[in-house]
Amino acid sequence: MNERDARIIDVIRALREGEVVTYGDIADTAGYPRLSRVVGRILATSDLDLPWWRVVNSVGRLVPGNEREQAARRRAEGVTVQDGSVRRASTGRFCGK
Repeated sequence: MNERDARIIDVIRALREGEVVTYGDIADTAGYPRLSRVVGRILATSDLDLPWWRVVNSVGRLVPGNEREQAARRRAEGVTVQDGSVRRASTGRFCGK
C-alpha cells in the first residue's frame, strides 16, 4: 500500500460514531485535496473493515446501491437520514444542519 492510501485509510479509521463526512473531507484531512475519487475507490475496493457508512457525497447523499444498509447504520448512530440523504449528524460536516 502506498503512503497516500495509508494516510486516507488512517483518516477513515479515525471516524467516530455519529460522525458524517464527505469523500472530499477525508481527502483534505489526509493532505490530498481534490482526490475525493481516490477515497471512493479505496472504500469501494478495500478488504479492510472500514466505517464506509460514515462517508457520503458532498451533499449528503448515501452510497448508491447500499442506501438501505447505510441509512440503517447511520440511524443506529443517531444520524438523521431522510430521502436518501443525511439531514443531521452529531459530528462532522452535517452537524447541526
